[in-house]
Amino acid sequence: MGVRQIQDDFEGDHRDWFTTGGAGFDFDKGLAHRGKGNAWVRNTTGWNAINRWFDVDPHSDCDVGAWIRMSPGLKDGYMSVRNSQEDGGGSILNEVRLFGFNTPNSDNSEYNQVSFSFNSGDNSRVLFYVGLWGNNTDEWIQIDDFAFQSSTPF
Repeated sequence: MGVRQIQDDFEGDHRDWFTTGGAGFDFDKGLAHRGKGNAWVRNTTGWNAINRWFDVDPHSDCDVGAWIRMSPGLKDGYMSVRNSQEDGGGSILNEVRLFGFNTPNSDNSEYNQVSFSFNSGDNSRVLFYVGLWGNNTDEWIQIDDFAFQSSTPF
């Protein structure tokens, strides 16, 4: 059995990522975990996210992780993986809710590592995202040093 690995430190091309609502990429603004680039999500209304599709082998064990920094008042943020229904109706395979005060971590530019495992089930494609619901307050999430790993039959 083999392993498929994808890492992104947001230092270069962002062509595999797409945004929903208030989201984007920073470079050389001093906001990264490491290096000069990071992704961000920020808004006061609606759903806002940084997203990426991944090809997986069905029924494979997978891991995702990213370094996350968030605003202290965040109440409705998520790091999630959904199944392959591209119409937005896909079910959640696993997620971590992001809320509350960011744990102080001065050794890592106040970013903290968030990760989880999931099984791809019958899917050959999954959607990873970090996002938040804007609930009439200015909230934000910064994302850096993303990693995805899945088992393969090879």
